[in-house]
Amino acid sequence: MKKRRAVIDDLVEQYGEYCSTFTFKLRNGISGEEIHKEGFVNCFWEKKNKLVYLHVDKCGSTSITSAFRKDCPNFYSLDKLPRAKDADYLAKYFVESDHIFFAITRDPVERWISGLNEFMCRYKPPIEWVVSQIKSKKYIFDEHTGPQKVFLRLCLENRGKLKLIKLDEDLSPKVNVFIKNHIVDEVDKIKYKPFIIPHLRNSKYFVPNYKSICKKIYSQYVEPDKTAFNKLYGGDYELYSSGV
Repeated sequence: MKKRRAVIDDLVEQYGEYCSTFTFKLRNGISGEEIHKEGFVNCFWEKKNKLVYLHVDKCGSTSITSAFRKDCPNFYSLDKLPRAKDADYLAKYFVESDHIFFAITRDPVERWISGLNEFMCRYKPPIEWVVSQIKSKKYIFDEHTGPQKVFLRLCLENRGKLKLIKLDEDLSPKVNVFIKNHIVDEVDKIKYKPFIIPHLRNSKYFVPNYKSICKKIYSQYVEPDKTAFNKLYGGDYELYSSGV
């Protein structure tokens, strides 16, 4: 039987020393809770112009998904492919047929704070426990606080072409420019209609909300000594610096 490679599996196996005790429990399965499944989950394929959007948690993914489903019929949801389709096989096909992968990247600190807030809103752990884990340099609680690069593994492990777009106020125009610049047919390029990426699931509106507490946790227990934090998220800093 093929070994499962969901995001949570890679987090535990590759970054286990930075994982909280909850992370291991989540990987083993918690009744009523779902994990980010393996493969091209919430990813989209534009066949004609050979583009593949890769989903990354806490990087505007819900907003992007909503926009593609509403306004971009040419972007096909890879979730709709038959379950029998092997994700690694499909990734190799994309690379060998010269597709371009693209994803949204976010400042690692902003994303971690937002991810911690989502984790706390979702599971409501005791704040004292969260602080104790972070004091022990356990920064990963679930997929939302894991390194961004884990979500890109189907591209990175197959040495695909990857383009990154920074999450900021100009996300909509930047994504539109990227897509339009990669349209092959000149007529299609002229007909291209820009679309708006809505700002959905802003974590500051979660109820209950721990955003201010998460910021305080970061400033008190992470920022004074970021050696371990920077080691864990070093790859994400590189991703973010290479984004446009």
